[in-house]
Amino acid sequence: MADDDLPELDDVGLKRLVGYDDTAEYELDLCGLDLAHATESVKRMVERSRFRASRSVIVRLDPAGPDTGETLFQPIGRLLLDLRRKSLLAKLSPLPHFAGSGFYLVTQGKKPDA
Repeated sequence: MADDDLPELDDVGLKRLVGYDDTAEYELDLCGLDLAHATESVKRMVERSRFRASRSVIVRLDPAGPDTGETLFQPIGRLLLDLRRKSLLAKLSPLPHFAGSGFYLVTQGKKPDA
């Protein structure tokens, strides 16, 4: 099959294909922050979410570039993965390349009273 025979996907079709939903309830923009401030911002967001209903959040990071050096993607990703393993996040996935650098997550939220 030649490349000319492949159908073109618009942004909506591509989002459906990869399972990406960019309609998060909140956005945490960490662009321009250093690692210490970005880490603290994530920790505060997750701590506050323990007392609220579950929420979807897009975490935005500065994208990598030819002269940017290391980005926050890996250290923040490790932090978020650790929080997911501790069951503080219900869902975690990296943003697809067309959506920018960052993560889509859903907080665990407040546990219902037993």
